[in-house]
Amino acid sequence: MTGAHPTDAIAERLRGAGLRATRPRLAVAGALRAMGGHHTADEVHAHLAEHGTELPRTSVYNALVALAGSGIALRADVGPGAAVYEFADTWHHHFVCLRCGQVTDVTCLVGAKPCLTAGQEVGRVDEAQVIFRGVCRDCLAAHGPAGGRTPPSAPAGAPPHEHEEH
Repeated sequence: MTGAHPTDAIAERLRGAGLRATRPRLAVAGALRAMGGHHTADEVHAHLAEHGTELPRTSVYNALVALAGSGIALRADVGPGAAVYEFADTWHHHFVCLRCGQVTDVTCLVGAKPCLTAGQEVGRVDEAQVIFRGVCRDCLAAHGPAGGRTPPSAPAGAPPHEHEEH
């Protein structure tokens, strides 16, 4: 895609999903891409404001819902607190560390959604999310495998560890 602006590619993905490429959707998708990692709607809103894009909080939430529905963003319900979103080029799952709250991408072995079946006829399944929960490598290295579920010391959407891969 030589010479094309990243916003053009996002606009094309939105139109391909049957959605209009509105200013809020383009701004929010661009913010997610620029931020990298997993972020709450409030974090996206703050990022936009810090970079001179004033949007009502409701517009950010609505844009995130539309982006997640079109596959441009992935939404992960990582437990207590706000859901987190990320810019998505591929379908994948998430691992949440029960000690530090870090959210890490996990490659989907099937590679496309839905990668699981409901096990019974429930209708058309469009998506199945897997959230793995446990203790991340950094916490294991720092504190060992001592048992029990320790509540996260960092909120969902905390800054990523250095080892996080996307």
